[in-house]
Amino acid sequence: MSVIAKDGFFPKVLGKRNHLNIPTFAILSMASLSFCLVLSGSLKLILEFGSITFLIVSLLMSIANYKIRDETNSSTFITVLAIFLLASSTLTIIYYELKVEIEKMFFIVLLYIILTLFAWFYSKGKKVQINF
Repeated sequence: MSVIAKDGFFPKVLGKRNHLNIPTFAILSMASLSFCLVLSGSLKLILEFGSITFLIVSLLMSIANYKIRDETNSSTFITVLAIFLLASSTLTIIYYELKVEIEKMFFIVLLYIILTLFAWFYSKGKKVQINF
């Protein structure tokens, strides 16, 4: 959180460090958010949310790598295979959640909506340039 705040994507207060170079506000914020997440659901829900998020982020990174594969000297076959496997894994876990524990999937979608809204409100009015 501290590094992301220094890049301008989170509030600057999260990037501040104490005299020991520890990002106290970022740690307290992460602990508070984790505590709220634990109170609102089970450990299994937190693991499933983390797994889906990890798979989605990895899939997006693989797609980005495919787009710049000439610059990164990436193997086209391995990159496409990674995209296929990550997409399959993501769809499989989402399918499982929808079939077995749909209420958890609703909660996970609600978390994504809340995070998206917070990101949108925070970025509204900010001019952050992303270069690809």
